[in-house]
Amino acid sequence: MKNSVSSRLTERTAAEVARTIYEPPMQGFDAPALERMCALNEAHAAMLAARGLIPADCARDILRGIAQIRAEGPAAIDLDPQFEDSYFAFENRLGQVAGKAVAGWLHVGRSRNDIGSTLDRMAARETCLALLAAMEEARRACLAAAGRHVLTVMPGYSHLQPAQPITFGYYLANVARGMEREHERLAAVLDRLDACPLGSAALAGTSFAIDRDETADLLGFAGPAAPGLDAVASRDFVTELLWAVTSAQVLFSRVAQDLYVFTTWEFGALTFPDRVAGTSSIMPQKKNMLPLEYFRAEAGRSIGALAGALAAVKGSNYSIGLDSVREGVADAWPAFARFEAGLSLLRLIFETATPDAEKLLARCKANFSTATDLADGLVRDFGVSFRDAHHVVGRAVQMVLAAGGGAEELTVAVLNEAAEAEIGRSFDLPEERLRRWMDPVEAVRARTVPGGTAPEVVSALLAEMEARLAADAGLRTRRSAALEAASERLASRVAELTA
Repeated sequence: MKNSVSSRLTERTAAEVARTIYEPPMQGFDAPALERMCALNEAHAAMLAARGLIPADCARDILRGIAQIRAEGPAAIDLDPQFEDSYFAFENRLGQVAGKAVAGWLHVGRSRNDIGSTLDRMAARETCLALLAAMEEARRACLAAAGRHVLTVMPGYSHLQPAQPITFGYYLANVARGMEREHERLAAVLDRLDACPLGSAALAGTSFAIDRDETADLLGFAGPAAPGLDAVASRDFVTELLWAVTSAQVLFSRVAQDLYVFTTWEFGALTFPDRVAGTSSIMPQKKNMLPLEYFRAEAGRSIGALAGALAAVKGSNYSIGLDSVREGVADAWPAFARFEAGLSLLRLIFETATPDAEKLLARCKANFSTATDLADGLVRDFGVSFRDAHHVVGRAVQMVLAAGGGAEELTVAVLNEAAEAEIGRSFDLPEERLRRWMDPVEAVRARTVPGGTAPEVVSALLAEMEARLAADAGLRTRRSAALEAASERLASRVAELTA
């Protein structure tokens, strides 16, 4: 039986080849994919007509046929894997609608290679814009939560041990800063993929006098991608986007792990409403923080997708091949969809996280997290070196712990006993001053340096990040508007040619 797409091949594609290689990607040909295919073909047909490379009546019939296919939707296209891919399936349907002799003109000056690369860039562009918008919503929720908790004192941890007092707002401000950088990485991918491969043909361009600037403009790209081999053979914009997504997933996983620990019975420092939790089929008391577990798992899945894509592409030739442009990056697209879905979940987590302010403050008072402030006070008021002060306070803490006490039992008498042992002197220190130095609220307020924990410093930082968020959202909105304007230019050109 004759091959469905080529006279060079004398046999019908083997069922095993069609089922394994061609069928899976064709099943993803949905409404957005159809719209991208229609727009690409409209832009190319309009350009060919403008350059006189196809007759005007031929361009009109092609464009009318595309309009009919768009109206019919993906279900009207025969996605038989014998067609090899969605482009040939689309061309087959266009031949049925407009006539094969007419539809065949549409392939002047191009190849499936540049078509596929252009479609992938269009899809990645849409994905990038959607991810940026979702990331902005999550950033906005994080900043709002940080603002609500600028005064909520809590222990800051290093090595998961109490370190120094911070606030929950300060913690979230740090998370928001990390999200800001992840947003930058996503936006940078959008900048680099903004070039149109259409017209590169198979890899060497075409001898037809096409206008690549026009097709790029009608499809909303900044200009043509060049040279042609790189334009069709590279999908590094996909792997770069996957790297950016994976980097963000790793950040979210680390934050989720913190919050997960804070919600345990042993920590009991953070709660979420019941609607943001799961339960057990056997243990009636259980409230499981499944959304936080989700982020830890998703980071691993994204890392796997990235490693798999890079491993597949690295062995390919620098040209078109299934491993370099399709199969090698196939797992990236589901990873992008999961990431977008996860961002709405992250927003919910920021909106609903409720710290136990009373318990957290009490822990700061009991867990020696103000020991550094005590050492700082000795340096400032008594002229000892910080290292000597560190040794004195460290010994005092050890003495209290050995006696089974907590930070409240670290008195001036204990401190002076430690000082005599360590540096051979004592301090004329009022008990009230020592208690002030060891007050977690005062410790937080004292850090007024840029990047510190003082409420006014954190509030100023949040205001700066909110301004940056507004600027980022504005830039994304303008990019989306530019794409809409290009779509309107294309629709206007099509209307002129089909009138």
